[in-house]
Amino acid sequence: MNGYRPGSHLSLHQDRDEKDGSAPIVSVSLGLPASFLFGGQRRSDPVMRIPLYHGDVLIWGGPSRYAFHGIARLASGHHPLTGPMRFNLTFRKAL
Repeated sequence: MNGYRPGSHLSLHQDRDEKDGSAPIVSVSLGLPASFLFGGQRRSDPVMRIPLYHGDVLIWGGPSRYAFHGIARLASGHHPLTGPMRFNLTFRKAL
């Protein structure tokens, strides 16, 4: 689980630590809204901004499994359940 405060962000990266990349990545968003950055196979590829809200689930796999992705700088706010925070639960096949 990752926690984000206003002003924090997650730089573009790829999840390449798993031995088996055939399983998708599942991401669950809780708390403050965020902009998910979803790019291509190269860091320099164009990036889409996908708005994420409390309870949203994002799943990607197949050819996009290794796409560069991240979270834009989080705006200030207050969520009734998480206060000034955003939490992300990410599920990947570890073995």
